[in-house]
Amino acid sequence: MGDRLELNVTGGTDPSSNSKRRKRGYFRALPIQSISLRWKVALSFSFLLILVAGTVAMALVRYEWIFLSKEAEKRVDLLAVNLAVNARDPLLALDEMRFGPITESVMMQEDVKYAYLLDDKMEVVYHSDANMIGKVLGGGIPEPGKSVIQKAVDIKVEGVIVGAAVVGLGADHIHNAMVTTIIGVLAPLLIGTVLGVLGIFFLAGIHVKKIESLDVAVQALGAGNLFIEVDVKSRDEVGRLAAHFNEMVGQLNKARQQVLKHFTETIRALAATVEAKDAYTKGHCERVALISKAIAERVGMNESAMKDLGLAAILHDIGKIGVEGDIISKLGPLDDVEVDDMKHHPVIGARILSPLSALVRVGLYVKHHHEHYDGTGYPSGLRGEVIPLPARIIHLVDAYDAMTSTRPYRHALSRGEAIKRIREGEGCQFDPELVEVFLELDNEGVIARICDEVERSEPGLS
Repeated sequence: MGDRLELNVTGGTDPSSNSKRRKRGYFRALPIQSISLRWKVALSFSFLLILVAGTVAMALVRYEWIFLSKEAEKRVDLLAVNLAVNARDPLLALDEMRFGPITESVMMQEDVKYAYLLDDKMEVVYHSDANMIGKVLGGGIPEPGKSVIQKAVDIKVEGVIVGAAVVGLGADHIHNAMVTTIIGVLAPLLIGTVLGVLGIFFLAGIHVKKIESLDVAVQALGAGNLFIEVDVKSRDEVGRLAAHFNEMVGQLNKARQQVLKHFTETIRALAATVEAKDAYTKGHCERVALISKAIAERVGMNESAMKDLGLAAILHDIGKIGVEGDIISKLGPLDDVEVDDMKHHPVIGARILSPLSALVRVGLYVKHHHEHYDGTGYPSGLRGEVIPLPARIIHLVDAYDAMTSTRPYRHALSRGEAIKRIREGEGCQFDPELVEVFLELDNEGVIARICDEVERSEPGLS
């Protein structure tokens, strides 16, 4: 019952919420969601510019049309009135000889389509079309065509209508004027709009570039780069956002340094537990770590792997915590049971480190640092390059340092004797390529210098 109530409260069964989710899913599926911000900004402002330019263009065309139409109406009014005034006296006198010249004077205007005179009986006494003369317009003055502006003016004498003058003005000149307006005004407006759109795209690129640089920085930060910085010096919202981002990265760097500090201290504490249990290994872990790093640099190991190698070298004997102290400090040789117990320390070390996710690879190297190149080592009997390279390096350096250090059951071997035994183990116990690198470093005095530096300093992580 409680689950059902919770479902209702959260809207899991609300049809309207399902509809909203479907709508959100629909909008997410629209192609515009995949368009970059630069194009969205540019297209938005371009649309507004085109809308404004289109509105202005329509307003100009409409204004021009209205203006020209009114001017045409005024013109046809004037022509019809002049024709009526000039035709009044000839119409009263029935002087047909004068009808022609009066009407033809109006027809001399290029835009006049027709002109004619009517008497009081609606008979055409003169028409610019000779076929119409003498006809009676019983239905009244006909309506003009679509492209004609017509005006009829009554001819009066002392208030009595004695006839009418009709003039039809063609609208072609209006259309011609509109074409001239479109070419002279709208064409530059169109060119300006195109240039404006191009300018918008250019400016959008400049401003959005700041956001794009911030986006790249965020991606780099997400990939683990804590040294990224956004170089945006503007004082607008993007500039402030970039400043906050840089400040956040700085805080993350400080937090990272603190984590690394605590991590290092943890490693130091783990290494100290080994030395506390086996006093004869004092300085051993640090020598192994430093010499192993020198070999890793010579073979071209990358920085990340070298960090794991250094930690594994420091902690390679951490598993001895799980071995009885009597076995570790025994003055004589170990019996078979004790040897088996001692051989468990790599596995114990890996198990100790396994809960720490940052030390997964380190634990792997610790586990296999006693594997032999010919497969006779422990705990897994790995052979050749199946053994991780860091584990092979640690195994070689660990063996050398163990031979040159004093142990409860024997005195330290001389450097020459230790080198001789390493040569003897080349290809069976040790990786032959690593042996060659080790001997190069030894001939260069690098091994002896590291050992002297550790002996003069306090043991710890380098």
